[in-house]
Amino acid sequence: MKKKPYGGIISVPHYLLEQYGKMGTMVNRGRLITINTESMELISGRRTRNCSVVAVTRVIDYYRLNNGIESIPKDIKAIYKNVEEIAEAYGYSDKRGTVPFFISGISREAFKGYGIKAKCKGHYIFSFERHIKKEIDSGRPVIMNIARGFYKDHTIVVAGYSIWKIGNREYPILQVVDGWKSGFHYLDYEAFAKDITQSIFGSFNTTILKMAK
Repeated sequence: MKKKPYGGIISVPHYLLEQYGKMGTMVNRGRLITINTESMELISGRRTRNCSVVAVTRVIDYYRLNNGIESIPKDIKAIYKNVEEIAEAYGYSDKRGTVPFFISGISREAFKGYGIKAKCKGHYIFSFERHIKKEIDSGRPVIMNIARGFYKDHTIVVAGYSIWKIGNREYPILQVVDGWKSGFHYLDYEAFAKDITQSIFGSFNTTILKMAK
């Protein structure tokens, strides 16, 4: 059986059936964070290699709404312009995109520009429990950069998760905003983290506000 791509999943049960032979049973619905799900093109006004800039923008907009931060503009397009200017100082361009190691620095500086202290950290050795489940359960979206496979050289935002069971094995499924299209898609964390031919290389960027509720 040919393996399916780990990302861009629309129907989790049908994906599990094709990938693992059974539709599976959801054993943990997890938490879903309410976040802007517009495409990168809608947010930035153009189609280019700005996935990391848009991802940071989404997270800032989320905290604006979730924490009622009045210093952050209500217009997500205005937030994007501010983040893009900061990213350019870190070497971002439409042609090159953003160096993944700079995502946390761009995030931290963007929050600082709005008068907010934020602990932004990139995790290059990661686990589902520590860097996804714990963050989502705490109401904190996670920026995920992926080097290989379906989302090669792409940055997305993790906004939720669920855990499915097939036989004696559990499969964490991430609910993500990939920006290629508006709305949510799903990602098989097990396939991403364990299959070296498809993925495994990437990072998770977490954000904790000092003033967060």
